[in-house]
Amino acid sequence: MKNPFALLVVLLLMALSATNVAAQNERYEAIVTESLQRGIVDRLCDSVMEGRASGSKGCALAREYIQERFKSLELKPFYYNSLQSFRYNDTIKMHNIMGVVPALGVSDKYIIVSAHYDHIGIIKGKTYPGADDNASGVAAMLTVAEMFSQMRRDSVGPGVNILFVAFDGKEFSMSGSKYFTSHLNLPPENIICDINIDILGATLVPVHKRLDYLIVLGRNTLPERLRDCIAYANRGRKALDIDYTFYGSDDFTRTMYRLGDHYPFYQSGIPALLFTSGFHQHTLKTTDTPDIIDYPVLARRTKLIFNTIINLSNGGNR
Repeated sequence: MKNPFALLVVLLLMALSATNVAAQNERYEAIVTESLQRGIVDRLCDSVMEGRASGSKGCALAREYIQERFKSLELKPFYYNSLQSFRYNDTIKMHNIMGVVPALGVSDKYIIVSAHYDHIGIIKGKTYPGADDNASGVAAMLTVAEMFSQMRRDSVGPGVNILFVAFDGKEFSMSGSKYFTSHLNLPPENIICDINIDILGATLVPVHKRLDYLIVLGRNTLPERLRDCIAYANRGRKALDIDYTFYGSDDFTRTMYRLGDHYPFYQSGIPALLFTSGFHQHTLKTTDTPDIIDYPVLARRTKLIFNTIINLSNGGNR
């Protein structure tokens, strides 16, 4: 551009646009509050939920609660269905819960945000509440759903369809995500990415020394042009300490990546990310209760996921 004045105008417009986007995102980030996320975790860990074992009355109550939240947020059915029912080994009936925030404009692209809501229930008379595993992940997913739902009501986004899926059967060989991916109603190439959230709320096993850490696995499954979306979402004075490995071990990274509901997506040729804070001394124990959740850090991790989805949706529309 030979005209210096014209170049200055372009740069100013770009700066204003970036400022407007940041202000807009901050408005939706304000939805993320400790009271909101604590309330979700407490509800899912209530004694009436009985540890949310697949097929149990408690898991059915958890399902009804998530369905009510989806309905209150005005999420739309996914291809006319909000519930996907199936059986595990022809015995236990399980249910995936689905809801879509439609793209503001016409788009055949999807980003999937997933989290499993089942846990291991009651064993030998002892209840396993599953606060971090995975009420914390469901809390993050429901919060992100509320953020995008409000954005859609404000007619400012999203640029692609955002499909939220609460999986059943994670503790039964990831049967919910396996069933979902084997019964897709759209071509895999129309799915930009699955973002799976599993064990997100504790700060008990830092990757380095900082408590505000986050582990993100599967970054290399994204197209190269989208791999910086997470880092861009993490810029600023409140950036988290992100590690793209599982505690620096290639073997542990590969093993951990295969153990979550994102993996069937990857096996179907779909880019898939896992957002987690890792295993700790309370994982799969009766002590996995709401008091071990670090709610301020959970909120920051949730905001990062929201902004990562924004960046992915912008790149996915190009």
